[in-house]
Amino acid sequence: MREPRSVGVVGGGLAGLALAALLGQRGHVVTVYDRDRAGGKLRRETSAGLGFDTGPSLFTLPAVWHAVLARLGEADPLELVPLAGGLGMHYTPFGTVPLPVLPGHAFYVDWQRYVRATAPLAPHLTTLLTTPPHLGDPAFLRASRALLAASGAHRSAAGWVRALELPDTLAHAIATHALNAGITPDAAPPLYAMLPALAGPDVSRPRHGMGRVLDVLTTFAQARGVTIREGVEVTRISGTTLHLNGTDVVSHDLVVSAVDPGRLAALRGRPASSPVPRRTVSGVALYGRAADGLDLPATSVLPPDDFRAFGTAVHAGALPASTLILVHQDGERLAVLVTAPATGRVLDAAHPWVQGQMEHTARVLGLPRLFNPATTPLALTPAHYAAGGHAGGAIYGAALPWWRGGPLHPQPYRVGRELWQVGTGVHPGGGIPAILGGALIVDTLMAQDSH
Repeated sequence: MREPRSVGVVGGGLAGLALAALLGQRGHVVTVYDRDRAGGKLRRETSAGLGFDTGPSLFTLPAVWHAVLARLGEADPLELVPLAGGLGMHYTPFGTVPLPVLPGHAFYVDWQRYVRATAPLAPHLTTLLTTPPHLGDPAFLRASRALLAASGAHRSAAGWVRALELPDTLAHAIATHALNAGITPDAAPPLYAMLPALAGPDVSRPRHGMGRVLDVLTTFAQARGVTIREGVEVTRISGTTLHLNGTDVVSHDLVVSAVDPGRLAALRGRPASSPVPRRTVSGVALYGRAADGLDLPATSVLPPDDFRAFGTAVHAGALPASTLILVHQDGERLAVLVTAPATGRVLDAAHPWVQGQMEHTARVLGLPRLFNPATTPLALTPAHYAAGGHAGGAIYGAALPWWRGGPLHPQPYRVGRELWQVGTGVHPGGGIPAILGGALIVDTLMAQDSH
């Protein structure tokens, strides 16, 4: 890749902004196009007179963020504050357990045994998340071997957890984190079941909220000459030519897609996959004022009672009777995230299924209600996520088979001679670390292509 070059980034989510900053650092002239507002799933919204940062709620695996800072030559402006309770209190059908489990808890010895099972991978996780998946790379090869050593003969998160013979409560809570990939434990690689041990001890939020991540990435990008064009929709991609808002045309030397791969195919005039691939989950997110006197841990997790029944329902497009629910409280602010199938349907706060899930959550938490009854929470629905380009609102795009999941199996970061892609649909699972790690990987590959 000759220096400098003109790069158009389609999609101004965190992946697009992070990569834009990294490319700008190398001297490229970068323009980011977003059909709406920069930030992607991380948005600033107002509900019941309170401001909310939507999207990611926890900041984990900060070593990936530090790798971004090191490549940019920046100090850390986030002011990360450790979050009490780590990954939260988990209300499984077998009992309640916090993750991580602390000394003195009945499951602490079992938790320590689980942590030891992940130990071979711990020193190599950042490499897996930030290094192009080339088995010829000695560092990636060492990390891959460490992952295989920790995984053993188990191909799925469910099988790996079962082999540890943990108490049912702890096993169910750990297996829940396979849903960080948007798929059930029997379909997700073992890596996702290891994440509570690897990420749980260091969970934080920026002092001024998750929206600070968006502010910082935007500042980094603009300081490197990146132009961010909001409200500008790319309607077609022809080689390195972008058609904007259906009328304007602009050309670049290189194009990077930071939108869902399915949407990218449509923009290029390529046929959709046939048959249509299974989708990862979507959700309905409710943001509003907490009921008076509500005092919950920072994070409460209600897993599905039965992962297989849950998976069967969401893959069939049916509303599951028992689903994954995350509850985040920060003073008066309350966010409830309810996992739903990726069908693009509208599920507002008044929908009977949503109301039923709210009532169930309140019962499990031993509360009369969650939200202040004098206010109506803001609802972001599968239809909202679908508008951002993800089929049916699938948060992680297509559901890959287990043998293509995780970092061992190369994703198509480059899909054309001058076309690259980045984002959750390409480097799925794991939240912000996967987004930032994917940006580092693509930046590395694009730099290598210049030699």
